Amino acid sequence: MAGRRLEFDKPSALDAAMRVFWKKGYVGTSLADLTGAMGINKPSLYSAFGNKEALFVQALHQYLEKHAKDRLAYLSDDKLTLTQRISGFLLATVRGQLAEETPKGCYLAQGLSETAGEGLPKAAIQALKAADEENMRLLVRFFQSDADSQYLGLDRQAEKVALYLVALLHGTASLSRSGRSRSELEGILGFALRGLGINEDGKR
Repeated sequence: MAGRRLEFDKPSALDAAMRVFWKKGYVGTSLADLTGAMGINKPSLYSAFGNKEALFVQALHQYLEKHAKDRLAYLSDDKLTLTQRISGFLLATVRGQLAEETPKGCYLAQGLSETAGEGLPKAAIQALKAADEENMRLLVRFFQSDADSQYLGLDRQAEKVALYLVALLHGTASLSRSGRSRSELEGILGFALRGLGINEDGKR
């Protein structure tokens, strides 16, 4: 006899799980939280997604695809100046961290903050660190290869510059969860650009 057909929308259920993990973190999320938000029972959750750890990793990939990919696309838009590419990436990220329709902050930053504890399983830690390292690689390649970045000499410090921006955005993610406003967080992004030696024209 054929197995029972899953009677729920799997992508929507995964999106709901992503929002719970995003808001509460891995350790703070219970199976009851997940099944309640997803509108399914535990057997259906296990059948469709595996255990909580596997669901967390799938939800991370859902977050990266739906909420992080478009922000990074600013960096590869060759119709924009260097300032426009970097500021567009930073602004889009901060605005996403403060969006009303999703939990505040950043799924990835929230998960990474838990890796120092003992509650996060190995596969979840590996997935989070792999995503963080991929973001770093993308930023490093951008600063190494972009012509304006090379003109400013940022290519010679690409890894430090990339880490500088990652640290900045992890900080704004935390501040957004603590209640800081959009104007406050957007206001500090100009300091980041000036810290890189970039003015409004993308030149020194």
